[in-house]
Amino acid sequence: MRAIQITPRGSDGGLSRAFGESQTSLRYWIVYTPRREEMRTKATLAIGLCLAFLTILSGLHLLEPEFNPPHFISEYQLGRFGWLMSLAFFCLGAASLALFAAARQEIHTRAGRFGIWGLLIIGVAYFCGGIFPPDPKWFVGSVLHGIGGLVVIFGSPIAFTLVSRGFVRNEASSTAARPLIWTAALTWLSLALFYGSSVAFRGAPGSRSIVVGWTNRILITTFVLWLLVAAYHVRNRSQ
Repeated sequence: MRAIQITPRGSDGGLSRAFGESQTSLRYWIVYTPRREEMRTKATLAIGLCLAFLTILSGLHLLEPEFNPPHFISEYQLGRFGWLMSLAFFCLGAASLALFAAARQEIHTRAGRFGIWGLLIIGVAYFCGGIFPPDPKWFVGSVLHGIGGLVVIFGSPIAFTLVSRGFVRNEASSTAARPLIWTAALTWLSLALFYGSSVAFRGAPGSRSIVVGWTNRILITTFVLWLLVAAYHVRNRSQ
């Protein structure tokens, strides 16, 4: 879209005064509105993809109850509707990439940019997990799925925290980005819960898998929650 220069008429500033801004800022608004609309579209897409993931995961608890806890969510890929779990991972991967594309121009700190690029890596890891199921009969696929899972599980809280701090630095008031900080803290708490339960119930029969299976679901839910909050934040900034 080309910038349209509008020259105010009269000594009172004409159109510039009507908009409450100078001629220069008016041209800035006309030029940058398409980029803001693009940010809004990408953030909205990320929100929709996160909701799609939650819907699919919830449905799989009914469609494949044999893979409910004590199993991890990725094991839904081994059932009759395994393609749905792969699709769910693709949704989260695409949501991470959409948020990366929407927010990377809004983060200006070095640590924040590192976190933004972390979102890109995490998005690729989700796609890796979706393409390669944790099939014990397929060694290479299981290894690649495990690598993608490790990147997502341990990389997400780090990237989310860095991005959240980057947004806080950008805001005139830190309260605007406070939900990002709280949800990033929740991802660390859920990671500690998941890892702690894995260690605490190691070797214990029965109850071990059930507890770890549920903490695995709590972990991914907090990851999705942060993506939703971040996407809403970027969407609101684009208005």
